[in-house]
Amino acid sequence: MTREMQPLTKLSVARAQLVTSLDLFVRDKDPISVHCLACGGGEVIEAVAQTQGDAIFATHIMKTQPTMDRRAIRRLRNQYWNAFKHFNDLKGLPREDEELLHRFDDKVNDMALFIGWWDYLSCQRKLPVAAQVFQVWWYALYEEKLSPTADVDVARSAFPDIRGQDRAEQKRRLRRSIEKYRHDKNLLADPATEL
Repeated sequence: MTREMQPLTKLSVARAQLVTSLDLFVRDKDPISVHCLACGGGEVIEAVAQTQGDAIFATHIMKTQPTMDRRAIRRLRNQYWNAFKHFNDLKGLPREDEELLHRFDDKVNDMALFIGWWDYLSCQRKLPVAAQVFQVWWYALYEEKLSPTADVDVARSAFPDIRGQDRAEQKRRLRRSIEKYRHDKNLLADPATEL
């Protein structure tokens, strides 16, 4: 017997892609699928947030980096995703993506997931536990990308010395932290937590 699917919305489609992408990422599985799902879900949730009048990450980038515009941001976000999903270019000729494909690694997914969940939070005002922990992990890993006035104490205490660890250890610590907080009663009761 199969379960009946709930009616789909753009929001539920974006959430499903982001949740699955994060799950694969945390379990260190299939970085190409992680990227495709994160970019797909991220693109949809960005549009949902914009439609609702919510602040999206791209707007934040344009405020902090005035040389960037929407087109440049979209091109950066989609470069690997387009290489994965298209064989031909807009003229119908085979794309020349070999160099780009050689540069891809799992670290590219850090930003794709971060942006997708940022826009989801803007739209929904809450996040699943795994996405909350992922955001703190990202802040600890990339604190140089944060505002100089940002308080990084929570991220540093949650993931001490993570920047000095190899990638496998960084992801192992992310997995362990998600498992630690997955059943935390205080976190689950917080209105900013999506169940």
